[in-house]
Formats: sequence, structure tokens, C-alpha cells
Amino acid sequence: MEQPPGDDNDYQTEEEVQEKLRQYDEDNPAFYVIVEPDGRVRTETYDAEAEQEAAAETIVGDDEVIIGWDPILAPPFRVDKQMTQGACCEAFTDQFVEAPKQFKSVQLFDPVRYRSFPTSQGNHTAWYFHIGKPPKATSGRRFLVLRLRGAPVEASLISLNSDLKPLYYSRRLPLDSIPESWHSVGYQEARVLVEDKGVESFILYLDMKPAEDMSLEIRWADGYAPFQ
Repeated sequence: MEQPPGDDNDYQTEEEVQEKLRQYDEDNPAFYVIVEPDGRVRTETYDAEAEQEAAAETIVGDDEVIIGWDPILAPPFRVDKQMTQGACCEAFTDQFVEAPKQFKSVQLFDPVRYRSFPTSQGNHTAWYFHIGKPPKATSGRRFLVLRLRGAPVEASLISLNSDLKPLYYSRRLPLDSIPESWHSVGYQEARVLVEDKGVESFILYLDMKPAEDMSLEIRWADGYAPFQ
């Protein structure tokens, strides 16, 4: 890189910067701090790529996979065509957050920063997110896990196609409560099985005003449970 006259700064090329970052990550690996039940503390190196590869290699039988996943989004259970053809959610295009990568968590925080979603019972705070089309080599099943942290809530889920037209409406989404433990805060979890290739986006709206520290974690995978 050419320097302007009189400029003594040491400029680096993009390749040099990337190499320094790579070397830093290699010299300073991420790690977990784990507290054993007997109080002993140990560390364990965290390798994101290795964890994703291990999850992808875990083959689960069909019967085992389906148990515990509710709702199941499959074409026979779509809403009436009249509802799909109507105007619903296109006006919220700019509110959707991308979550396109399998096994990679996306965190959404305080939902009041997004536009309220109107229903016949009034406006509701909501999160809007987009997971995209199924992979080319799809299994025909995508597994979506939603983890809500903060005060307990009731929530509903609208599943949309690429044009943001509703395909499914899950009123009072089933939420399992996972209690706080020594290594995690408590949370509510929804497990959604997506068998409809047309589903690409979601609106999750809450039936009550959320606490300020409310957050939503999104993770999905094709053919495998995204959390192992």
C-alpha cells in the first residue's frame, strides 16, 4: 500500500490483517469455564466448527426426532387460502432479522425496539426473523428451536412464505420451562418441526408486555436437532 507523503504510519494489507487475526485466535483459543458439582473449576477449549460438524454427524431416527416437536408445519396443516392471500405481514419487511446459517445461534433482544404486531386483541410486542429456503440437499425437515429468556411469557408464532404471506398460525405456542442450573439461566423453549419447504420467515409475538431483559435465541438445522 502506498503511503501519502509525510505519513509515517505502518499500514497493513488486508491479507496481513487477516493473518494476524488468525494467529491471535490460534494463540488465544476460546474456552468454557466449567464448575463441577464438587466445586472444582476446569476449562475446556471451545471449537465452534468442530461442534457443528459433530452435530451434523449425529443421525437420529425419524420416530425419535418427531417426539417433542410441536407445532409441526406440514402442507396439510396450512391456514386457509383466503388467509394466505390476504394482506398481513408485508408491511413489516424492514423488521426481519436474518438467521440463515444452520447450528448458528442468533440472539434478539428487547422486542419493544421492533414494531408492534397488530392483532384483533390489540398490538403486541414481537420479534421478526428469516431463516430462508431449505438447503439444496435438504432432508425435508428443518428443526427450529426458540429459547426465550427473561420473565415467563405466552407467545404465538406466525410462519410465512418468501412473500411474507402467512402459511401457519400457532396460537399459544407450546413452551417448555427449563429451570435455572449451575451453568445456565432458566429459559422457555419451543421446538418447531418445519416440513413445509415454503416456510422461510417467522413472527413471534408475545401476549404480555415483556421484561426489559427479555431475549430470544434462534437456532435451526436441516435434518438434525440444532442443540445436541
